[in-house]
Amino acid sequence: MRFYHSDFLMLFLLYPLLFLMIFMFFRLRKQRINRLGHIESLKKLLLRFNPAARNISIFLLVIGFSFIIAALARPQYPGGVEKIEARGGKIVIALDISLSMLAPDFQPNRLEKAKREIIDLVEMLKAQTLGLVIFAGEAFVQCPPTIDYSAFRLFLDVADVGMISDTGTNIEDAIEKSVKLLDDDSPVDKAIVIFTDGESFEGEAGEAASEAAKKGIKVYTVGIGSTRGRPIPDLASGGESLKKNKEGEIIVSRLDAEELTAIASAGKGKFYRATPGGKELEGIYADIKGLQGEEKDKKFRTLYNEKYKWALLPGITFISISLLIPLSRRKTHA
Repeated sequence: MRFYHSDFLMLFLLYPLLFLMIFMFFRLRKQRINRLGHIESLKKLLLRFNPAARNISIFLLVIGFSFIIAALARPQYPGGVEKIEARGGKIVIALDISLSMLAPDFQPNRLEKAKREIIDLVEMLKAQTLGLVIFAGEAFVQCPPTIDYSAFRLFLDVADVGMISDTGTNIEDAIEKSVKLLDDDSPVDKAIVIFTDGESFEGEAGEAASEAAKKGIKVYTVGIGSTRGRPIPDLASGGESLKKNKEGEIIVSRLDAEELTAIASAGKGKFYRATPGGKELEGIYADIKGLQGEEKDKKFRTLYNEKYKWALLPGITFISISLLIPLSRRKTHA
């Protein structure tokens, strides 16, 4: 068994603090009750209160949340072995993680929209070798080319704003890093697919795309955002305020479709604009699904079955029962 989002298991480390708080709460409550008067008189006033039911309710609540945490961690069990073969071309996905990708043109923001599109595209591709480059002010190889889509997905999930220098958006460096991953002696077809809002403030992306095309590497661009633009959250304020320029004006980030079209044209590829329904993925897939390759890599990977429901359903059940337990005794008549 494995947990796909094992970070959620860290929440169990808060349990000792939670139990300490519960203990301190009841101890303080008991001290306050003792100050009110004689304990026997208070027991008569609080006759209908059922402390045993309260304790059971708290216990079930804790158990329920424990199952919920386990469900969030997504437990998975091995479900067999699959042989995968790389017969198609090589593709490097370049993902923009600059600050402007937090603009909420799509919900919750451009970056999450780009990730969803990449995941959907990966699901559509078959027998393609995939690599991942992330970029902002500079580019970084997040995942070397692989035919293990599960590994690729893990590297994609953790990509986030702030991981690398955010002094700009350097599409040129992203293309050059991608070319280095693809520029080998293999005769397979190769392509770079860039997911970005196109606000490039550094380098000569068009020239880099042209150089890539000369080496037989096509460059496709996917514009994430709107030409109307949206403001950018200010990370220094925890995202509670909007980023402003030196004049105190709110910065609006807009999709630069013209720039991305020029980059794709120089790279002998095409420009696509992201839409809420993701219809552009069909066009991208149609362009790159036919990349020719040769069978050169075989491996086996373990398939995992999702078992989060095993934890989710008991969690909901325990929490529901805890909330339904009456905390007072039924009134008795003499």
